[in-house]
Formats: sequence, structure tokens, C-alpha cells
Amino acid sequence: MGEILIRQAKLSDVPAISRIEVDSFDSPWSAKEITKDVTAGGGIYFVVAVDGSECVGFAEMRSIAGEAQIYNIAVAEEARGRGIGEALFRHLIDKAEESGCDVVNLEVRAGNEAAIGLYRKLGFVEVGRRRKYYYGKEDAILMDLDLRKVQVDVVIEN
Repeated sequence: MGEILIRQAKLSDVPAISRIEVDSFDSPWSAKEITKDVTAGGGIYFVVAVDGSECVGFAEMRSIAGEAQIYNIAVAEEARGRGIGEALFRHLIDKAEESGCDVVNLEVRAGNEAAIGLYRKLGFVEVGRRRKYYYGKEDAILMDLDLRKVQVDVVIEN
């Protein structure tokens, strides 16, 4: 495994992002939708994870009024299990903090146990559900990470 670089997505990354999107989701976003977001700027932050010259993952976050919402994140099937998804998530959380956001939120399919485990590991908590949101069958779990809560390790000496 080479060193993974996370950088702002470019128009030239769209074909690789589209391939990962199609391989990862039942209802993938189109290349046109991805291109729109990659080139939008403003409150949209779109990054890719690159191994050498190959795009192996991507993530998109939008921020407005002190909140950041993670819209999409995926890692190429052949690159999964290497910590790239977690690195992308930590990068987005850092960017949200730098941007002055108080909360990061997302939604995830209730059956996506691997993703839910990662989100909980990073401090996200379930704040709600959308019943049968995905294809009229599967719940969407709404999760938040409150960036205002500072974790403090307390040491008690006897």
C-alpha cells in the first residue's frame, strides 16, 4: 500500500469517481451530477483519496449555517479495508471544524453495519430515523457529531 493523499477533487477525477460510485451504490449519482458538485465550489467540499496516480475513494460534504452534512463517501472495492474511508471521514471532520461548523450530520442505511460502526467510532450518535426511506424497504439512520463537545480524559489519583 502506498501513501494515500487526500486532495480537492478535479474535473479529471470524475471518471474514476463515477466508476467508484457505480460499483458502490444501488442508485449511483450520474457523472453529470458528480461533475456539477466537483466544479461547484461554495459550500460544497469534494475530495478524493489518491494512491499513486489512482483515485481510490472520494467524499463530499456541504456546509451551511454552522452545520456540515456528509453527502457521499465511497472507497473502490479493491482498496477497501485499508483505512481509506476512515481517513476521508477524519479529513471531512477536520475541514468542518476549520470552517467553524458546530455539527456534522449524515444519513446511512440501517443495514450498513460497517459504516455505522465507523461512524460510532468517530463519535457520531443516532438522532433519528426515516422509516423505509431507501426503496420503501430500509430505514435511514440520521447521525450527528457535535463538534462543540470536547472530550476530556480525566485522571483521578488516589
